[in-house]
Amino acid sequence: MLVLALGFNILLTSATFEKLYVEIFISKNNVVAKDLQRNLETALRFGKRIDKFIGMDKLILEARQHLAPAQKKTGESGTDEDDIVVSITYPDGYVVYSSSAQVVGTNLPEAARLRPAKGTQSPVESHSVKHKGVYYLSLPVKQGLSKKWVATVTVAVSQKQVKTMLRGIIMKSIKRIAAVLFSAMALLIIFLRFLTLDPSSPKKSLRRIKFKISAFFFIIICLAQITLNLFNLFEFRVHFLDVATQKSVVMSELLKQDIEYLLAKGLNIRRLIKMDQTLADIIAASPELDGITISDNTGLPLYVASRHGMHNLTTSENKKSQHSGMFLLHNYPGYTVTQNLLNTRKSETGTLTVHISKDALFKKLEAITLDSITVLVISIFFFVELLILQIQLIERQVTGGSHAYRGQVHYTSIRPVAFMFFFGVDTCISFLPLHMATLYNPYDPLLGLSKDIIMGLPISIQMLFTSMSLLISGAWCDKRGWAEPFLIGLFLSGTGFIFAWLAPSSLYFLIALGLVGMGYGLSLMAAQGFVIAHTTTKETAQGMAQLWAGVYAGSICGGATGAMLADRMGYAPVFLVGGSILLLLIVSTFFMMKDAMKRPKPVSPPSRPNPTEQTFPSSRNTSVLSFLFNRKIFTLIVFYGLPWYIVLIGFMNYYSPIYLKSIGVSQSNIGRIFMIYGICLMYVAPYISKIVGQAHDKKRYLVMGSFVGSLSIANFYFFKDFSGVVSVTVSIFLLGLSACLIPVRSAYVLDIHISKQLGGAKAIGVLNAVLRLGQVTGPILFGWLFITMGSDSGIAVAAAVYLLFTLIFILVG
Repeated sequence: MLVLALGFNILLTSATFEKLYVEIFISKNNVVAKDLQRNLETALRFGKRIDKFIGMDKLILEARQHLAPAQKKTGESGTDEDDIVVSITYPDGYVVYSSSAQVVGTNLPEAARLRPAKGTQSPVESHSVKHKGVYYLSLPVKQGLSKKWVATVTVAVSQKQVKTMLRGIIMKSIKRIAAVLFSAMALLIIFLRFLTLDPSSPKKSLRRIKFKISAFFFIIICLAQITLNLFNLFEFRVHFLDVATQKSVVMSELLKQDIEYLLAKGLNIRRLIKMDQTLADIIAASPELDGITISDNTGLPLYVASRHGMHNLTTSENKKSQHSGMFLLHNYPGYTVTQNLLNTRKSETGTLTVHISKDALFKKLEAITLDSITVLVISIFFFVELLILQIQLIERQVTGGSHAYRGQVHYTSIRPVAFMFFFGVDTCISFLPLHMATLYNPYDPLLGLSKDIIMGLPISIQMLFTSMSLLISGAWCDKRGWAEPFLIGLFLSGTGFIFAWLAPSSLYFLIALGLVGMGYGLSLMAAQGFVIAHTTTKETAQGMAQLWAGVYAGSICGGATGAMLADRMGYAPVFLVGGSILLLLIVSTFFMMKDAMKRPKPVSPPSRPNPTEQTFPSSRNTSVLSFLFNRKIFTLIVFYGLPWYIVLIGFMNYYSPIYLKSIGVSQSNIGRIFMIYGICLMYVAPYISKIVGQAHDKKRYLVMGSFVGSLSIANFYFFKDFSGVVSVTVSIFLLGLSACLIPVRSAYVLDIHISKQLGGAKAIGVLNAVLRLGQVTGPILFGWLFITMGSDSGIAVAAAVYLLFTLIFILVG
């Protein structure tokens, strides 16, 4: 468990940090590319032409030398002369000049070329992309006052350079990982050495031992993961400061060359025209810098540029300010780079000081800390589910010899199984449309449909087959038990993922996902059938809450892991990973839950049905339509279930991401906000359901859930102007609390007499299939409201209608 938990943490952390290290690596190259861009634009202002540019080879060679990494200069192995290529191209991607002669006369890959900015004809200011093992960085070169795009500076860096850098970081991390692993292992061994397990102990004593094991394992393994993340944060801080210093050194060397060139022409250091503006331009393009100062040989500042402005202190009106020190920047140890400025006689005429921003460093550390906390939370979810599984295995081993415990099955047994099931299914949830785009053939599109429509088909097909199989699975569970549809569903989903991995075209991919959807619906409904079969009326809500806690934990962990793996291996292999997990789960479920795989005994019909709930005199006459049009079921669907799903999917999944993106919230923070919903269902729902499960009147809790749901929309409407991020966060938290009462819905339905006549599992299956209509129509209805009424009025109407439906449910249901 310790190795699995730390391994999962390392997998997520390494992928997150790798992305950040690559961004830093590219930003370091951006310094040199920007300087080359600036030199070319200056030359073009003085009348030079790109097609006949004398001295271009010299400029490219200088840029290439500044880009050469430290290992190149020291002769370290693992790099090649063509690992870094600097090129000048026309706007259409044709290479005119390059540091590699083989590249001249060819075209840049389509993916590496600059694109016009959205809604304009001007190119984007910079473009970086990874294509076939090469990182490309492209900057536009513009000519004159018209800013006409005449060329592009492109830096191509082989993936070898990045791998060499990452290899060094990984080697440093191995010792820390080993130290954390063996320290935690030693503590666990000491604890287990003094733990006594006696099968003959009283039940309370066994419960106390189980709590001790859980608490100690949780504390030790969580501390190990926190320690590991703190070490990684410290390493990132050191690396970020080192790279920022290297960038500042390169930048100062380039600026030093430009200034010394002017000094060599006979200009006085106090007569450098628009030097303050040049420094300000460099600061604007370098968020890691706090300021740049040029001083004379006595140390008095002459030109200063910072985040707060630029100043030429050589003019008469600013000489008093020069001596007051109001424009001086702080020289923090380790955060400044100083270069001596020399004239042609090699005598010192001044100094150039580059100040690294501590604020930028701490902002970057704040962002990476949030990412680390997210990784830590996800890995703890993974560990907690493993711990629940491990405790069940220990409990079975301890009580295995006791006749009193033999053959007993508790409803919590389904939670770790549901976790692994959704872990496997949702490994591919984040990139289904993206993988479909890679299979799209523009010359032979599926059914002649456009690319945008085809990208959305995988999810639609999967949901369609899921809805169909939910109906089949419910009836199957009632007749032959939960085990058959669950195991067959796992097999269908697993083989569907394997076929998706092998799919050569979009048509075969859709067929494979139809198979996945069919298996998904069978297994999901069968898992609920297990809870129904192994709980009493009072325990049903709590059992469902445990099931959905495992579902959401698996979904969060599987989605995060799949996204990380896709970054490393590509989309297709992740389908193989997900399919393998599902197929292996068949074996583990069979051995772990074989005591629960008994077919249900036929239940004799009740001798005296309740006339208020018995619509039909015989179960043989109870059809699906009779069930759906039962007054209580109908009002539950129309005035409670459908409105709730419409609001959930329409507001949370459709509108919230669009709104948050429009106010500048990053995709990472949007993902963190959405995790709140899953956390509520994982850890709050079981406690709420435990309380509600003892209640006789479950309807009032459904009403409370509806009121909380309408309150979530109202909260956003009234408080979004105060803080959009906070209002969305609170609204999603309230939706999560409302969703915690979903298990009560199943318990409420199962208490209705017609549900017992139809069959409990079949009734839940029919209900879930119908309520999925709300998931489909939610985005459409919200989109229509916003188009016809505007977002503010649309939100207000949605909240009011939802509240009205809740009131109708109270009165009619």
